[in-house]
Amino acid sequence: MILNKFSYILKSFGLKSECSEIKTITSGHINSTYKIIYSDGSAYILQQINKAIFKSPEKIMSNIDNLCKYFKDFSCFPRFILINGKNYLTVDNEIWRIYRYIGNSVSYISLDDSFKLYEFGRTLGNFHNTLKNADISKFYVTIENFHNTAMRVEKVIYLTDKKFSDYTGFFNNILRYVKKLDMKKLPLSVAHNDVKCSNVLFDSKTGKGLTLIDFDTVMPGLHVHDFGDGTRSACVSNNKIDIDKLRAYSKGYFSVIRASQEEEYFLGMLCICAELSARYLYDYLSEENYFKDKTPEEKLKRADELIKISESIIEKENEILSVIRSAFQVQ
Repeated sequence: MILNKFSYILKSFGLKSECSEIKTITSGHINSTYKIIYSDGSAYILQQINKAIFKSPEKIMSNIDNLCKYFKDFSCFPRFILINGKNYLTVDNEIWRIYRYIGNSVSYISLDDSFKLYEFGRTLGNFHNTLKNADISKFYVTIENFHNTAMRVEKVIYLTDKKFSDYTGFFNNILRYVKKLDMKKLPLSVAHNDVKCSNVLFDSKTGKGLTLIDFDTVMPGLHVHDFGDGTRSACVSNNKIDIDKLRAYSKGYFSVIRASQEEEYFLGMLCICAELSARYLYDYLSEENYFKDKTPEEKLKRADELIKISESIIEKENEILSVIRSAFQVQ
């Protein structure tokens, strides 16, 4: 039955209904993803959007359509196939999309090579720079309060006061930094909102960064949050910020763009990391089960790891500010 559905979907998108291989991609945790391979060597990425998580998939695809218009001249960027003027197909109340697989590309869960860290930062910088004048009014907010750090932290403080009071002091302290960033009144921009190593494609031969991928959370947001999310993903060793990694990543990012002050990037790093720790701990305490692929023990462990990273960001504030300030000079 599933093969018949795949054949119908591929044919509807104007592709050959019979392919030589279908590989299930397991690196993502939300959508169902498949690599479609043809005998001539061409390949595509086919995805079914998880409507249980993404309540407005049509708005997501509208955002992606607008995003792709800004990157129309980029050779290494996902090209979604259109059908009747839309970049998705509805089958049995399911939303499907497909784009040509970007050949000779590879992604990583973590980065240790300083060149790849530089390229990670540069690729994110290119993404932000290309979108710096984008009209955010044309982009939907697809997940309300997705990076509302104050709300996330206050929710977990309420639960920790009752159940896990040892954590309350940490999150109360974090609120001070959250309020400091909020007082900056940074303008919203089109942001990726889920920047991590595995969402960047690298050239498998040269190691150069090619493009960001996974655009389901693209919507109005803060570039300093994106910068901080990339730091959290790529610039950590033993649950502490790795200054050498941060230096390489920052040099790459600021070789392309600088839109805020060093303190604002520091605050973005801290707030996004603490926000994620709050989300994991809240999921553990409330049994909301947003992170469905994690056991309760894994959620608590990840929350503790992110708290340690957040504490190291606070501890190394002066070093981090110095690294960012120095990296500003490379632009």
